[in-house]
Amino acid sequence: MFSLCSVYDIMILESWCFMECRHFYCQLDYRHIAYPSPSSVNGNIADNGCGVCCGSMVIEALCELDFPVEVCAPFAKKSGAREGFGTDMSIFAPAICKEFNLNVIKTTDTDEVLRFLQKKRGLVIANTAGNREDWTGVFSDSRHYVVAVEANGNTVEVWDPLYRPGRYDCEGRKGKVHMDGFKAYADFSVLVNDCNGRPYYCFYNNKED
Repeated sequence: MFSLCSVYDIMILESWCFMECRHFYCQLDYRHIAYPSPSSVNGNIADNGCGVCCGSMVIEALCELDFPVEVCAPFAKKSGAREGFGTDMSIFAPAICKEFNLNVIKTTDTDEVLRFLQKKRGLVIANTAGNREDWTGVFSDSRHYVVAVEANGNTVEVWDPLYRPGRYDCEGRKGKVHMDGFKAYADFSVLVNDCNGRPYYCFYNNKED
């Protein structure tokens, strides 16, 4: 089901204690996987595959199965989400839900997104906007997808498919993120400023125990 309604209009039957990442997918490891589009005929996952990597991590964590980038890329392409630059999450998200019996809520209400993460209802794919005159992009200097996993208070855990050691050490990023392995932690306001009004996709699985 793909819904634009409020997160809290949905009755959640299962509350997650935490989300485990079965595999962390860094898109830079997948330059060998083609991901072409009409505007990027030689495109590959390293260049344009952040949405695919996020999709793989969300599917694997929520469904407790393996769905690697090598499989997710042609799935995204077949769904019609790869007709422009990058991955169109407004197309890809409902395709994921249909295939894997998940639910997603598309919202720009950051208060609802924070509560969703605090209650550990599921996973959120967020779309950063990059640098602008009054803000240096923390998770990317341009448009980019990341997975927001959960929030403890206002501290949010993020899986960034472009993460490499040192990524957050540059001016404008340094001090805003701390790392535990591949997991990035930042104040939720950092993610909000990064996304700058772009939509969040809140995925959840409401199966009964």
